[in-house]
Amino acid sequence: MVVVAGYKIKSPHYRLLVPYKKGRGLTGLKNLGNTCYMNSILQCLSNSTFLTEYFTEGLFRQHLNGNNKTQGRIAEEVAAVIVTLWTGKYKCIASKNLRYVVGQYERQFGGIEQQDSHEFLTILMDWLHSDLQTVSMKIETSLDQLPPSEKAWVEYLKGKESYVSQLFYGQIKSTVKCRRCGKESATYESFSNLSLELPNDANRCHLNDCLEMYFHGEDIRGWNCPQCKDNQVAIKKLDISRLPSILVIHFKRFYADPDAISTVYKKKQNYVKFPLTEFDMSAHIAPSEINRNLRLRNRRYHLYGVSNHYGSMESGHYTAFCKNSIHQIWYKFDDHMVSSLDVSDVCSSAAYILFYSMLPEQPQVDMQIR
Repeated sequence: MVVVAGYKIKSPHYRLLVPYKKGRGLTGLKNLGNTCYMNSILQCLSNSTFLTEYFTEGLFRQHLNGNNKTQGRIAEEVAAVIVTLWTGKYKCIASKNLRYVVGQYERQFGGIEQQDSHEFLTILMDWLHSDLQTVSMKIETSLDQLPPSEKAWVEYLKGKESYVSQLFYGQIKSTVKCRRCGKESATYESFSNLSLELPNDANRCHLNDCLEMYFHGEDIRGWNCPQCKDNQVAIKKLDISRLPSILVIHFKRFYADPDAISTVYKKKQNYVKFPLTEFDMSAHIAPSEINRNLRLRNRRYHLYGVSNHYGSMESGHYTAFCKNSIHQIWYKFDDHMVSSLDVSDVCSSAAYILFYSMLPEQPQVDMQIR
């Protein structure tokens, strides 16, 4: 039994290995048999400064939800891993207990076969949100008097939020407009990450190209217009109605080969250029939301994490590039190995998931949600 920052950790589950002197947040994660996809995501989350402080300071404990499917167990295990990663004492640890727990709820994550890091991240974020969703939202008016986007947000969260939803969750506005009469209909959908297509006709592109493809309107036929009372051609347009403090962007690199007789997946190897600082999403915010919430205009993101994928879907490997908030240096996390990384190498054709934050590099305010 080992005690780390108040946690009693059983050594068979979190095996603490060679002492390490380089500093906090520079501990690797042992590959437990094709768990590089999990290690990559955990290192990116570990370098999400505000989330890490929330776990290492123990603030999450007062928000644990014991009445949901996972009964707070996922949040406790993720916290235990992140706390140990930031002691600065160990070269690497083996997160066996976390893999065991997540495998109880999603069997594929408990085995030794390679999995998709994006799928793992999406499910993990929903688990963490549910495990910590105990804070009642303050609503100063009736639900029907709220703006449509706010009403949809409260309904999605069912009146209770979590620190995870405050940090990572945003909202998309989908507007369908009749080309004949101009009648509009809007719906809202929450997200913890955006999945972007890559262009088929370009080996190199910019993140802005992918965003333009995502937010560019498209014609839909046969839309039943409530004003024309007939099927019409309409344009469907997506916009951001709520920007998250931490924006996670996923590139759709894998696709089913349309020429294959059976289902065969191929990978797009596009080199995507993306900004490391001053990333501006204001062009994609719904006009109605900018007018209602002017502070969205000035929000700029900085990159702090990248989950990379090398190879094919059948035989691949995941790593993470993360900027350490203490040293302000980029590092490469390749399972148990951690090494410094030149900033010029952060952008590569292996980039799979990007982690952007508009928050300060270090927490400067009380993080306790109320």
